[in-house]
Amino acid sequence: MRKINRRFIILTFAVLVLITGTSVYASDVLPSLFPNVSPEDEALAQAVQDRLTQSWTQGREIIMSSEGRSFGINSKDEDLSKWTFIDFAQFHDMVSSFSMQKRSSFLEAYYSEERRANLDVGDYMSALLINPEKSRALVYWEKANGSYVVMDLKAKGNNSKSWYVDGVEIFKVTGFKK
Repeated sequence: MRKINRRFIILTFAVLVLITGTSVYASDVLPSLFPNVSPEDEALAQAVQDRLTQSWTQGREIIMSSEGRSFGINSKDEDLSKWTFIDFAQFHDMVSSFSMQKRSSFLEAYYSEERRANLDVGDYMSALLINPEKSRALVYWEKANGSYVVMDLKAKGNNSKSWYVDGVEIFKVTGFKK
């Protein structure tokens, strides 16, 4: 009888310790998983998202209105309207679809010296347009002064795993609404 009571007491104690430990852990972890975001913070995040979307849309319109002439895009061969728009939220998924070697080369071209030379404090986050074959991309962003930088990235040959920067163009914005 004593053995049964002893086992019962130890088992009960162990269960209580586990329950207490779990509740202490949960009280620490749950607030970090579901933080309380104030309505002001939500409004600010939405305002930033709206401004980025406006900037990206305007940049895409500028690129489309140039019809790719600055980048030697032949409208018969490469229709810019069929290119896929990639923002910062989709960038990781797009790059993840590349092989390891192609991804490495693409990121090296994406974060190239040309990008660093044209990126200043106050510039907006970049977006890109990538052709259906994923062999050419136009990375663009709005500068603090309202102009747009467009960087042309190309794969060396079809289905090549090697990317390079083919050129950078700066568009002064006139006639577009902010």
